[in-house]
Amino acid sequence: MKLSVLGSGSWGSALAIHFGRNDFEVFQWCREREVVDSVKRTGENLLYLPGFRYPETVSVTDSVEEAVSEADVVFSVIPVQFTPSFWEEHKSLIASVPLICASKGIEVKTLKTLSKRFEEIFGSLENYYVLSGPTFAREIASGLPAAAVVANESSEKALEMVKSLNTPSFRLYASSDVPGVELGGALKNVIAIATGISDGMGLGNNARAALITRGLHEIKKLGKALGAREETFYGLSGVGDLVLTCTGDLSRNRQFGLSVAKGEDFSGRQVVEGVYTVKAVVELAKRFSLEMPISEAVYKIIYEKRRPDEVMRELLSRPVKEETL
Repeated sequence: MKLSVLGSGSWGSALAIHFGRNDFEVFQWCREREVVDSVKRTGENLLYLPGFRYPETVSVTDSVEEAVSEADVVFSVIPVQFTPSFWEEHKSLIASVPLICASKGIEVKTLKTLSKRFEEIFGSLENYYVLSGPTFAREIASGLPAAAVVANESSEKALEMVKSLNTPSFRLYASSDVPGVELGGALKNVIAIATGISDGMGLGNNARAALITRGLHEIKKLGKALGAREETFYGLSGVGDLVLTCTGDLSRNRQFGLSVAKGEDFSGRQVVEGVYTVKAVVELAKRFSLEMPISEAVYKIIYEKRRPDEVMRELLSRPVKEETL
């Protein structure tokens, strides 16, 4: 099987390395010529994933056409806010090939998931799959064991894809809940920022556990409003990814929260996907009249420049009520 990986960030590179190591023929498209030169010169993506050598089964190119021309499956691993425009631009090249979206987030300007945008651009979700789960790029590139979910509207097609891509170190499960799998991966980033802020403030393990648990409740509420199945959020792409991203030190969103708690200025630098996602989440919560206090607290800290300690006091002083699950 020939795979195309569109994207040369840490996650796209980890997927290329992993599948190349497992005897797939992989063609990776890299937006920056610097990455192509780096891999060809040193055997590593020194810009985004240094320390991991590419197997000979992986070829890198800065030509999208070259990357996808012979592909049986295409992985789309492009930053979410740029993904729909990329799909539009290269629609003729990827329209007839199964596409697995491995990016996590919500498009801010439309408040839509990538599956919704894919359907608008290509006319159906027949060729659309989503990959999500508790997966750090560096661990996948290292060959450490992991598990994730691949979803397609058709359970049969999802299972066939899983059978084709499953490897000894990367166990894949099938699902037909496309919105549930992609929303779990997107919304957990907001809660990871919240737990990073909490940990950075030294609020302890109890507070972190509470944020994760109540954060899952917020994810479920918005997910159900957007058409997802509740049970999906108890699986790998839900609670699994949530726990990993909120507790693991390789989590970029958690690290971002830690830096916010320290008062570091993040303006003018590349921010994590959760910064975009929380903006969309707050707008969607208003649209569906949902109470999402943790997400709103993160929004206040990032976009209203509120002090984390003040926002935390407001969060803890909310009126008491019965726990709902």
